[in-house]
Amino acid sequence: MTPKTSTPARSLDDFLTASAALTGFDAFELHGTGMAELYHETALEQVGEPALGRLLDALAAAGGDPDGIADETSRDIARALAHTWYLGVWPQLAGSVHTALGRERANTAFTVSPEAHTEGLVWRTFHGHPAGAKPPGFGTWADPPPGAPVVARAGDRFPGAPGPHGGGA
Repeated sequence: MTPKTSTPARSLDDFLTASAALTGFDAFELHGTGMAELYHETALEQVGEPALGRLLDALAAAGGDPDGIADETSRDIARALAHTWYLGVWPQLAGSVHTALGRERANTAFTVSPEAHTEGLVWRTFHGHPAGAKPPGFGTWADPPPGAPVVARAGDRFPGAPGPHGGGA
């Protein structure tokens, strides 16, 4: 029997577990965006397998708490991953991190794919919708988003308020 080696599925699972810790969304939600495989491939291309592996190990050793990562390189990669999940853009790494990685790739920000913007977690955080994509449905603009505070509308009655509808003085 041969020893078990890292498989793409296992690596993706590890990546999703780490991404869940970095974003606050669970692995199921992240996978549901349809971007998991692409973001995993992007991270591997941008920082390399050894650096990504060190981040995953450091995050696991910190109990899933990103604040527990001491290594500057791993912290910056963690920041880049969270940024990518939320905005669909791989950000520029810190100059010192890019140098430490010794990668021959340009250290520039880029949109990962056309779908990345519309699948960004930023929209889910406030129940919003990306302009021009994923319309919420006709007339839904008339209702407040879930969890929004109640806002008074014109013509509402306010007890104690002056005027014809309030009880005022």
